[in-house]
Amino acid sequence: MLRVGIISNPFAKIIKQNPEYNTRLWYTLAHYGQMEVTHSVEQLHQVCQEFHARKINLVGIVGGDGSISLVLSALYSAYGSDPLPKILLLKGGTINFLAKNLGMKTEALTCLEDTLKIIHKKQVLNEAILSTLHVNGRLGFIFANGIATSFLEEFYKDKTNSLGAAIKITSYIVDGLLKGKINGEFKKIVKQQKMAIETFPDKIWQHKPSTIKNPDEFSLIFASTVKKLPLTNQFFKKVQLGDEYAEMIAISEKGKKLIKGALKSLLGGDIYNFSHVYSVKFKQAVITSYENSLYSLDGDLLDSKDGKIKIEMGPNFVFCSPYEIAK
Repeated sequence: MLRVGIISNPFAKIIKQNPEYNTRLWYTLAHYGQMEVTHSVEQLHQVCQEFHARKINLVGIVGGDGSISLVLSALYSAYGSDPLPKILLLKGGTINFLAKNLGMKTEALTCLEDTLKIIHKKQVLNEAILSTLHVNGRLGFIFANGIATSFLEEFYKDKTNSLGAAIKITSYIVDGLLKGKINGEFKKIVKQQKMAIETFPDKIWQHKPSTIKNPDEFSLIFASTVKKLPLTNQFFKKVQLGDEYAEMIAISEKGKKLIKGALKSLLGGDIYNFSHVYSVKFKQAVITSYENSLYSLDGDLLDSKDGKIKIEMGPNFVFCSPYEIAK
């Protein structure tokens, strides 16, 4: 039997737009379970401990991708060696890339209503298994650094939505094509950083000719257990959902070649054929950044402090939906 718990982030976009939204969710949930609004990471961990004690085995998350990452990390800590609860995404963030990867489009309240109808009828929810990345102690699905962190720093200054992000990226690309004649932002954001990469069990350089020196400066490094980046139809071609491997893509292209690659990926093209793009499926990785210790996990900007970023495979979570779900 499914015992439902809902965790809502009061700072999520959907809640900010409609302060009564949590009340509507609470009324809808009624006797089916427990709903908590968490205002801090400490409170979130307390709630997850309580959910574990109450044997809650389906957790709905109201918020965006950063909220999901924090909740999964807290659940993993609280449930320990016991079976992890299944996850219901009640999307409410700015971009909601994880929901996009799972093909979830429905608004949070309607999704909860349809989920409870299925539970009431004792029918089965659709499910998909997703692997997580464990990055410096936190769980998530997409890691990025390099240009990605520089872009996010600018994006969060006037945070909008996926359309706003697309417009901002397009403006950087056009500025680069016109050699900075629009606003000069391209050179400010798009610059290489000195980094070292180690991946296990296979090396990211395994398919590179031995006569070519391993690069030590990169524009972008991505790692993911899901196929799509925000704004792209499919970026990671080697990822299989629920697999025991993630994919890492390291890009040392610069200038016009980097712009061409960005345009190609936004249009759903294959970037693997570029001469300075490296890819590998991996279980563990260590990235050492010598210039900028910031990195991104599921859209949240984090600081590695010492420049060392340790990535390994995290636990698998079962995601549920009353609708068709990507697998």
